[in-house]
Amino acid sequence: MASLPNVPVLIAGAGPTGLTLALTLRRWGIPVRLIDRAPAPATVSKALAVWSASLEALASLGVVDAFEADGTRLRSLTVGDGEKVLSRLVVGEGIDSPYPYPLLLPQSRTEAILGARAEAEGIAVERGVELVGLAQDEAGVTARLRHADGREEDARALYLVGADGARSFVRNTLGIAFEGYTEPQTFLLGDVGITGTDLDRASIYIWWHNGSTVALFPFGGDVWRIFAVRNGEGDTPPTLEELQDQMDRHGPPGARLHDPSWLSAFRTNERLAAHYRSGRVFLAGDAAHIHSPAGGQGMNTGIQDAVNLGWKLAYALRGLGEGDLLLDSYEAERRPVARDVVAGASQKLHVAFADGKMQRLLRNIAVSMIGRIPAAQKMLQVELSETGIAYHDGPLVALGAPPRHPKRTDAGTRARDATFRDEGGGDATLWPLLAGPHHTLILFEDDDRPLALDADITAFVGPDLFLVRIPAAGDPGGKARERYHLRGPGWVLVRPDQVVAARGGADTLSLLANYLGRVLRKNV
Repeated sequence: MASLPNVPVLIAGAGPTGLTLALTLRRWGIPVRLIDRAPAPATVSKALAVWSASLEALASLGVVDAFEADGTRLRSLTVGDGEKVLSRLVVGEGIDSPYPYPLLLPQSRTEAILGARAEAEGIAVERGVELVGLAQDEAGVTARLRHADGREEDARALYLVGADGARSFVRNTLGIAFEGYTEPQTFLLGDVGITGTDLDRASIYIWWHNGSTVALFPFGGDVWRIFAVRNGEGDTPPTLEELQDQMDRHGPPGARLHDPSWLSAFRTNERLAAHYRSGRVFLAGDAAHIHSPAGGQGMNTGIQDAVNLGWKLAYALRGLGEGDLLLDSYEAERRPVARDVVAGASQKLHVAFADGKMQRLLRNIAVSMIGRIPAAQKMLQVELSETGIAYHDGPLVALGAPPRHPKRTDAGTRARDATFRDEGGGDATLWPLLAGPHHTLILFEDDDRPLALDADITAFVGPDLFLVRIPAAGDPGGKARERYHLRGPGWVLVRPDQVVAARGGADTLSLLANYLGRVLRKNV
């Protein structure tokens, strides 16, 4: 039995979450070992939508251009009943992001793009390697790995991350409860061609009629993905004829299905892990949370788990800051987000597939009203984009002393892009600076009075703290300050995951010094 040398982080699961985590760690030069029990990448695609907050994260990993080149920008959501269009909701308006739109992209392409980037960064995905045992102690984790040829080895790592899916071996071995329930219906899925009706390939269709619903998603080339509820029991895959019957009864009139490439039946779970951390072992992605595909946020939430956990693990491994404070903040920040996503997905599923006559009537009225109220549309889009997420809990957020009801750019919320003039007088934007593998300190100053930073702060300026000075002359009309709700001089500290760490005026620099001392100070 062979044994490999220690690695800082062993990641079980090479889906979007595991690949994103590996790439995030590599930004700080952290070696990883990435394994997956499957002998080859998945060829079927569960997730289709990549939302704005995930695109921001992917931009920091250097892969967003490939996503934009391969993906289709989703522009609308069309809701109908029989021959009537109830509402056409424009998608993308109101999302405050450098990427104010979702992309439709098969998960197989997401994994391929991330996998290619991992290979370019020297990260090898070890396929056909299964985690079959684990034990941890104060110094690290010992993992028993079984290779495709039956050979087993004990691998040693400082930390282990279970990104190994809904049936997570890591979660089950740790005895962490997966709290929630299974939806009673059996759902049908088919990737098919559709003729006979005029469908916009930049739109999702939710169509209900005769007591049930079909949902249509444009999906690569001329293929559409159809979701429906089975009339009766059984988990056998549907036939094309069964899906056509669903379309005839409940879908847009005249639609004819042909050339299926994937047919499946499945049950939906709404579940959340009771804990995300046990000692030196962490859960991320589907291992920590699963829910219905309504809203298309499952993969996105996992990608953002990985970015959140990745920089904190990197800091702990590099001896920066208080390790337990950083690592304890992962569950405190990300689990409430997943709890809300699970609840929201369940609610959307029940609304879309409501089977009671009164429920359907109220749903039709609500959808028609939302279609006429821009503020309601914006609220829904911001929710789905995940740009409105705010971290309220945990020791790291507490360092920033956020208000009780934080608004965008307060501590715990996402930073905003802004345009300003650089030292040469040219136009510049904040986003490329915020996407670097470091904290970013933005100083909004008066022209005649720069903010005086003492040695407790300036000592941290360097590779781990990037300094951006924006005097009044560099912010004509005060538009950049307005983006950050500042009326006069002040400062904003942004974390490597583009979340505001802390902020304040010229008289609150002690708050900044305290944060830097506890998060960026090098341990000796």
